[in-house]
Amino acid sequence: MPVITRIALPVAASLALAGCATSPLANKTADDAAIYTLQQSSLDARYNFDGTLRISDLDMPAELGSLANPDLVKDVARSFSFDMRGAVDMPASRIELVPTFRFARPNLESWVRVPMLFQLNTLTAWVDASALDLALPQLHGKLLKLTVPQDKVADIPVDAVMRDLPLIIGKAYAAVDKKAFTFQPLSDSDRQKGASYRIRLTLDPAADAQLGRIMLQEVAARVKRYSASKEVQALADKLSEEVAMAQGEMASESQTELLVDSQAKLLAMEEQRTLRASKLKGFSVTLRTQMAMRNHGQPVFTVLPTAANVLTLDELKAPSWFSGVAGKGGDAEPVEAAEPEVDAAEAAVPAQAAPVAPAAKAKAKPRKPQPNKVN
Repeated sequence: MPVITRIALPVAASLALAGCATSPLANKTADDAAIYTLQQSSLDARYNFDGTLRISDLDMPAELGSLANPDLVKDVARSFSFDMRGAVDMPASRIELVPTFRFARPNLESWVRVPMLFQLNTLTAWVDASALDLALPQLHGKLLKLTVPQDKVADIPVDAVMRDLPLIIGKAYAAVDKKAFTFQPLSDSDRQKGASYRIRLTLDPAADAQLGRIMLQEVAARVKRYSASKEVQALADKLSEEVAMAQGEMASESQTELLVDSQAKLLAMEEQRTLRASKLKGFSVTLRTQMAMRNHGQPVFTVLPTAANVLTLDELKAPSWFSGVAGKGGDAEPVEAAEPEVDAAEAAVPAQAAPVAPAAKAKAKPRKPQPNKVN
């Protein structure tokens, strides 16, 4: 092998490896890196996720503290958690969510799980309500299908809005102060997960409200742009107004951290959010959310509708026990019989007056015997 070839091959290999290892986030500022990651995630989001949401802190106003022990209320609140797992396939407009509402104390635990599948572009949902099968046996092993009339769906531009999500995200997050984004050091655990960056976003109540407001305004603008329905356009405006009113009543501040790999793939997210009610001074609740993503590019769905396991609301029948509750059981009060139906022929015949019975003659009273007159 010529000397020049022996020198060129390693150099070419090194350049190729260097090119493959180049991160799209290299030399980006924290804000640009965060926005790029979120845009890429919304553009081709296909993964499974696992997460949990719980109350980490709760403060009560003094007037409510006199009604209940604040420490006891905090303990009860912290005993509840909202676990979630599922799958996302945005190119197919499909999201699976399997939430578990859990209450746990030492030696005591109760929970309820409601698996759901959403087809966004047809506004259809399949809900596994098997938790209620003792009351509604027909739900056992079935998925309850809920859908919006398809003639209405045609007026709602779901696919068009979803395609514009990267633009919507870019517009909303670009309005945030660049100083709100910072790179954070990686832990050993972060590196074991394959992370190359940890990006933090800190928002005060004003910035958090602005982010949500711009995001919703951008969505509403696209709904109005892509839909010819005046009703849908009016609904988009009304939704924006309702959210603005809600933001005035509830202030929110947050700290969010994104765990990202070298190719701008979102691996995990952690958020701490504190909510305060403007009309209830002294009240605040802090929520902590943790979520991890896996199976990037190959999400696995567990809620699988088929012709055999789907039940619609029209097919859902009242159980046998319901008749007793509704007043048709043995102990129920009798229901007045309905008037017998009259056919057309009978209805055409004029009603005849019923004959009136002759009045009964009053009985004559017996006459008293008269004494004989004496001449």
